[in-house]
Amino acid sequence: MVGKGSPKLNMIARASPKLLRFLGTTSGIKKKASPKCSKAKKTGGSPRVVKQRADWNPALEKSLVDILHEYKDSGYRGDNGWTPEGWNKMVKEFHLRNKYVNYTKSQIQDKEGQLKKDYRMLKEARRQSGATWNEDRHMVEGSPSMWDNLEITFPKIRKFRNSKARFPLFDALGELYDGHLAEGTYNLTSLEPPQEEAPLRTNS
Repeated sequence: MVGKGSPKLNMIARASPKLLRFLGTTSGIKKKASPKCSKAKKTGGSPRVVKQRADWNPALEKSLVDILHEYKDSGYRGDNGWTPEGWNKMVKEFHLRNKYVNYTKSQIQDKEGQLKKDYRMLKEARRQSGATWNEDRHMVEGSPSMWDNLEITFPKIRKFRNSKARFPLFDALGELYDGHLAEGTYNLTSLEPPQEEAPLRTNS
């Protein structure tokens, strides 16, 4: 055993600089490791939690459509849609009525665009031969072959083949969009009145 202040320990310390260097580096490693770990944990995923996912339900969709109806004749809407100022007012009104959600303007605009496309797809589905509209269930009913043909033009319409896929906003959206839909992907020649072709078939 060698005491703390013994001359023998002093001699070992003076004679072994490599040992002292080794002891110094190991203690330094321990001091450097802890701050890095703590910073990684603090800055890890905090910014990602800020954005709220836009989970829509029928009540929120109806609230949005109600607001769109209220603003459709307010001067904030043109042939190409609502003005930026109109959107700002509608988004503010939406949050006043639905205080438990905090969607961004773009999330609400995306939902409006989705509802417009869904309405247009179902409007076309109702025009198909053999299709019927179930007023009680608010959904299109038809044969599997009818749905197969529709999916060629509207791949996303398959979600409405589900027996639970109701769309109670169809009439409200019809009042909102008919006459205000621009030419685009969902405009088909089949939307023209079929009576125009009738005289051609009777001449024989």
